[in-house]
Amino acid sequence: MKFRSLDYVIVLLAIVFFGGIINQSFAIQMEAGVSPAKNAADASFTGDRIITLKYPANSTMSQILDGNKKSISFSLNSSDSGNGLTEILDKINSLLLSQKQSLVKFENATLDYRAAINGGPTTASISYQVELHPTITNLVTASNGTSTSVLDVDWRSIILDEPLIVTTPEYGQIDINHPIGGLEKLSPELVAKIQNTTLAATFNTPILEFGEFGSSMNNWHFLFDATGAQAGAAGYGFSVIEGDSKIVSIYSLGESSFREGTHTVKETSASADIDGVTVTANGLTAPPSGQMQIGGFAQIQQAGDKEYLIVSTEAPQGVATSSGSFPLTVLLIFGAMMAGVAILVLVKARK
Repeated sequence: MKFRSLDYVIVLLAIVFFGGIINQSFAIQMEAGVSPAKNAADASFTGDRIITLKYPANSTMSQILDGNKKSISFSLNSSDSGNGLTEILDKINSLLLSQKQSLVKFENATLDYRAAINGGPTTASISYQVELHPTITNLVTASNGTSTSVLDVDWRSIILDEPLIVTTPEYGQIDINHPIGGLEKLSPELVAKIQNTTLAATFNTPILEFGEFGSSMNNWHFLFDATGAQAGAAGYGFSVIEGDSKIVSIYSLGESSFREGTHTVKETSASADIDGVTVTANGLTAPPSGQMQIGGFAQIQQAGDKEYLIVSTEAPQGVATSSGSFPLTVLLIFGAMMAGVAILVLVKARK
């Protein structure tokens, strides 16, 4: 059966409206609503990972994993000084200062963590989703008072390699940044089997790694919305209208093309001998997908090896509404495209 182009659009739009059944980590990895007037941004960073283990039936690994279906989840708020989230924000701010010479601050954050294991006779999948929702402040590096601001946007590409330990009432201490942290709570017996093998590296790759968002802003799709209406429709709940210019600039990353580059699923694989049988581990991470909405008309400015955005409350006459042939309607199906990626990743993980 062949689908017409309209059929594809209908299917994708259906995914948008009914996409709640799909793990959203595969659709969005970074989004932000930036308010120059408030010198702040409401942001969300989501890291994801799926690891698939394959092993022979009736093996020791099969005995451990067959029928093992567990999950853990928790939410933290940095207003609680005892859970470790404030220390994680301090680490992020130190990295921004030392690596990017940025004075931007991550503050007032919440964290949502989920990990699950689903084991069968010969295959088990372990999935992770870590969502950090900070308020980002001190973005404006210069302004002329009310009409024009210079914004630091280097914070979009944070890379967290080290263990990030939080303390939860339900599970005690847990490293949220590496798959091994969640696995220690889901299946300690499995951790004991893999920790001294070549499979361990697959479970020690950072989840909160957003380096690809450091791609030059010139490689992000740019959309200028003179009314703010389309931004509100496609902004996944973010709003930059209050206290700002009523015009909105939107930068989006995630569509692979000649101009923007190619963004693909990241895969890792390893194998090891455990109790006399070969066990393989395959890791999948979804391609990057992000969006920044900025109150005002934004233009990119280069200063040495750093990029800034010059944001004004009014746009120049005759300015193009988008870059790279990025029509306004693309934003309305942007979520559908990313949900489609989600399906492909999940299907691939089950092969």
